[in-house]
Amino acid sequence: MKKKILISAANGTIMPELIKYLKKSYYVIGTDSNEIGLAKEYCDEFYKSPNGNDIKFIKFLEKVGANVDMIFLFADEELDIISKNLSKLNKIQNKLILSEPKTIDICNDKIKFNKFFKNFKNINLPKFKKNKKNIIKPKIGRGSKNIFITKNNKIINYFQKDKNFIVQEFISGKEYTVDCLFDKNGKLVFSLPRERLVAQNVSIIGKTIKNKKIDTFIKLISSKLNFYGPVNVQIIIKKDQIYLIEINPRLSGSIIFSIKSSFDPIKTLFKIEENVKYRIYENNIKYNKFFYRFFKSVSI
Repeated sequence: MKKKILISAANGTIMPELIKYLKKSYYVIGTDSNEIGLAKEYCDEFYKSPNGNDIKFIKFLEKVGANVDMIFLFADEELDIISKNLSKLNKIQNKLILSEPKTIDICNDKIKFNKFFKNFKNINLPKFKKNKKNIIKPKIGRGSKNIFITKNNKIINYFQKDKNFIVQEFISGKEYTVDCLFDKNGKLVFSLPRERLVAQNVSIIGKTIKNKKIDTFIKLISSKLNFYGPVNVQIIIKKDQIYLIEINPRLSGSIIFSIKSSFDPIKTLFKIEENVKYRIYENNIKYNKFFYRFFKSVSI
């Protein structure tokens, strides 16, 4: 019998390919606050959920997740509300693939994130200051939504006064997403960097790479916070300096790229949870491979 997994935000544009892959090995239950989409077509079961920041989401998840083996939340607001209400979720606590509440709280709030990591001299961060070119982001947000770059002082001054946004110096360099997996003890199991060559909210074209300097940096980051499960780290490299941009304590939107490179964090996590000795061999990883994402139009 197939193991059952629950995936939230299942109607996202990136999800059909991931869900089709997962269904080869698992019985997939999808949820989404938006009922319109392809999840009903691709998932074995689909349920419309309350919004992730709605208190009703807690009881919803407990009910739908009662008979699954693992629960993966894709939306940051869902991570936030669930991590703050774990005491109400005794029936599914051991099924939630979730970093500890402190980690999620720091990673989900860009101001808290900056305050926490600026205490470490060996970790570079973009400065919260006006520069020749600035990047403006929501204080709490996911993907690249509502993020823009500007040199306009009037716009910069306006958003510096808005408590819901942050203004940072723009770091020009190569951007990478690093897909990581951690066990229940917070130990890094494996990490795979991917250069983001073209992105439109999510990565459209990416290239997996092998980079010892990035590997060392990820180990440094993981010594500062306690992670569990899939995590993705966003970095920029400028003149051999690594800048930490953000950490998302969940599966990345482009995790399918890593899976196609032979790094499957979900399959590996099941092996770990079943106490099966499992090792990811670097020789099996497809480094220096280009991956292209294409969206197709369908009618249902």
